[in-house]
Parts: sequence; C-alpha cells; structure tokens
Amino acid sequence: MRGVRDQFLLLGEFLRTDFRRTLLYTTLGLLLTVGVGAGLACLSPELVERMVLSFQAQIEAKGVVDQAGELSVFALLQNNWTAMLIPAVYGFIPFLFLPAVSLLANGTLMGMLGAWYPMHGVSLWIFLAGIAPHGICELPALVLSIACGLYLCRNMCRLVVGSEKRVPLVELLSDLLRVLVLLVMPLTVAAAFLECYVTPVFMDFVLR
Repeated sequence: MRGVRDQFLLLGEFLRTDFRRTLLYTTLGLLLTVGVGAGLACLSPELVERMVLSFQAQIEAKGVVDQAGELSVFALLQNNWTAMLIPAVYGFIPFLFLPAVSLLANGTLMGMLGAWYPMHGVSLWIFLAGIAPHGICELPALVLSIACGLYLCRNMCRLVVGSEKRVPLVELLSDLLRVLVLLVMPLTVAAAFLECYVTPVFMDFVLR
C-alpha cells in the first residue's frame, strides 16, 4: 500500500506525461467556448434570457439554495462532485468524446452569463466578483475532470482499434483516479466553501 507522499509523486509523474497536452487543449477549449457564448449572446439576446432563466431553474431544482435563500454547502458539494465526475465517466465511451459536450456547455453558459450583465446595464465586474472567489478553484477542477474524460476516451479508442499507443486500462484508471481524488476533489470542496462563505461577502463589498 503506497503512502500519500508516494501517491502525490505518482500524480506529478502523470501530469508530466502527454496528459498535460490534453489539459492545455481543454483549457484553450474552455476559453474558446466562453468567447462563443458571449458572441451568441450578442447575436441573440432572447437566447440568453432563456438560458439564464433555465440555469436559475436548474439551480433551484438542485436545492443549492435553501428556504432561507442561503447557499447550502453540502448541496453545492454534491452538485460539484456530480458535475466533475460525469465528464470523466463519459470517457469510457470510445469515439464520441462526450466530455467535450460538458466543455462546450459550461464554457458557452459562462460566456452567455458574462454577456447578460452588460446587456442589462450591469457592470461586468459584478459578474466577475460573483464567480472569481470560488471560480479560482472550481474552474481548474472542471478543466481537470474534462481533461481526464477526454484522455480516457482517447485511450479507449486506442484499445478498441488495438493501437500500439494504448495504455493498459488499469494503469490509466489509477492515474486518472489520482487526479480526481488528489486534485479535483479538494478543489471542489474548497470551491463549495468559498461560494457559500466568501463569494457573498465579496459581492456585498463590490455592490457597496
């Protein structure tokens, strides 16, 4: 049984493999889709209104906000873990690269929300103040989880076609599990607490 220090060393070795290229492409993809979302918002304001209302309805349905109007840290944790785990699990399906759907959906939504504020005469800084405190943890966790899914999907394709570049599935799953447990999970926990207890304070300060 390897100790925690050994697990982090193995994690560091994996992050120095070509996984970092997938991580880079995922980050660039997220930035691109944010721009696409903002562009769509400018072209179709009605679409933004529908998306914002749908997003708000989803938040309410997930129970993230309690009856007193306060954010629930445990509901946020559950929501965050689900959102991070699904793209990684999608990677088991070869050829479709379904984790890219999560990338497109999240990036486009962020771009649309960012454009929604100026369209209603509200400073973009208000939007940034509302996502920055917890976003510094949540966005890296999202990128990491989607990158895990894409990397897994690529290897599943290689396994199906019998490519010599394939990595044994057990070995790869061990590496990806380290990313999820040692990086994504702590980041999502931090993001949930920051969103509940720091972001509201930051917003109040900016709105004064």
